[in-house]
Amino acid sequence: MIRNNINIISQKYNLKAIFSMMLSSASFVCMATMVKISGSDIPLMQQVFFRNLVMLIFACFVIHKENISLRVKKVHRPFLTVRCVFGFFGVISVFYASNHLYLADAQILQKLNPFFVMFWAVTLLKERVSWQRILSILLGFLGAVIVINPTGNLELAHIDNSPILGGGNFSLIFPFLVGIASAFFGGTAYAMVGKLAGAIEGMVIIFYFSLFSMICSVMFIPFQWVSPDPMSWIYLILIGVFAASGQYFLTKAYLSGKASSVTVFDYTGVILSPLVGMIIFGENLKLTTLIGMAVIIGSGIWAISLNKSK
Repeated sequence: MIRNNINIISQKYNLKAIFSMMLSSASFVCMATMVKISGSDIPLMQQVFFRNLVMLIFACFVIHKENISLRVKKVHRPFLTVRCVFGFFGVISVFYASNHLYLADAQILQKLNPFFVMFWAVTLLKERVSWQRILSILLGFLGAVIVINPTGNLELAHIDNSPILGGGNFSLIFPFLVGIASAFFGGTAYAMVGKLAGAIEGMVIIFYFSLFSMICSVMFIPFQWVSPDPMSWIYLILIGVFAASGQYFLTKAYLSGKASSVTVFDYTGVILSPLVGMIIFGENLKLTTLIGMAVIIGSGIWAISLNKSK
């Protein structure tokens, strides 16, 4: 009977982690939508600053309300530091790749993220990963390729001449490597959250990550500051709100379940993005998009069945 109760609790937390990951992915889609609506009038580091400012306010409110201690034991500080540093560079790399590659190509490189999570789950977290689990992630990635439909062109989308991202002539290889690095940084940061499961409160992780990212980004603002108009202020706030929601549920997902079990559901955003594009931006849904969405949904259902059978 005790064993049955343990299995029920295990399934409950796996489903909780899966649902949290899906909500996180949906939140980041909403954040990206706000970024796209706001256009390119606000510099990157200014967006990053306000994104993390709202997250920090949210974390401080919850920590104060629930009387959570910010003290982190010395043994856990290196993993928390890696989560903060790699998480920040992951955000910067995503924007950099998007500015220098075709958007579809940049997105598909970012979707390598679950493979790095899987790597760290095996090597760092010592999780046992079955071939079915690996295959479910491969199917999810295949669905993402079909939906995103990367160009495959060995050309740059355009060159950004901002003082933060640099300018001049770029070869393709550097932005391409940065795109892969964004997945590596993100996957490593998420694996650190899994490593800290049971040791640090999720809101404490969000607090330190937001604080670190805000401090790093604020150093660039005096050189790039653009005064937002009223609508831009609303977009900046919404970017922060959706980012805070995304980080909250993402942290909850990796703290509640095994990294190798929940990472495939990061592809939920690939399903939602075309739907948001159709509703808000009037973009058309192609047959290949629907096929890719079906593949992703199928891989997710298979992953859930693996959790239940386990």
